[in-house]
Amino acid sequence: MNLKEMKLFIWDFDGTLMDTYPVTFSAYLRLALADFGYDPPEAEIMEKMLVNVGHAISYYTERYHLPQLRERYKFHEAKGAVAMPKAYPQVVEVLDRVHERGGINCIYTHRDATVFPMLEHGQLTEKFDEIIVPGHEGFAVKPAPDAVIYLMKKYGIAPEETVMVGDRACDLESGQNAGCRTLHLLTPAVPQYPPCDWRIENFGQMLDMLK
Repeated sequence: MNLKEMKLFIWDFDGTLMDTYPVTFSAYLRLALADFGYDPPEAEIMEKMLVNVGHAISYYTERYHLPQLRERYKFHEAKGAVAMPKAYPQVVEVLDRVHERGGINCIYTHRDATVFPMLEHGQLTEKFDEIIVPGHEGFAVKPAPDAVIYLMKKYGIAPEETVMVGDRACDLESGQNAGCRTLHLLTPAVPQYPPCDWRIENFGQMLDMLK
């Protein structure tokens, strides 16, 4: 089965639809740490962030004994001190191509409700049929398959017609654990090569695959 036969596309958000890693994740945490006089290497921050934001904040909270770190991170995030991230080139065209072919686009992300203003800023909100953020229906986080299974059942689409799209191993594993297909977006920020059905380096390649 090839990609153009897929009917349900489940997208990760950070680092997949938008290049948020250098713009928001590390930037807000670096600002928060700097408020307390700490400046760990950016590569180290990114390593922790790639697990998820909560993990990174907890790590530095314990390491530097900073119980106020999470609050400070939220302060900088709410303040919007860092510019909004941009969607990767040709993401909009890919999302439109999926809908033109009668497919469904959904997001399954570890990011909290801050995903919504980012999508709105990038004029992407209307491109998605459903968006699942932490806490939605009590789903376990990736690589758990719960949310993927929920979406397949809700829209009545079989695993072999569903593809999970992401840039990290945990994204693809959530799809694999649900029995569906997987597409890996290879990005410089995440030097991982997890097993997958398809791998791309840019969305132009995905557009060609959907012809």
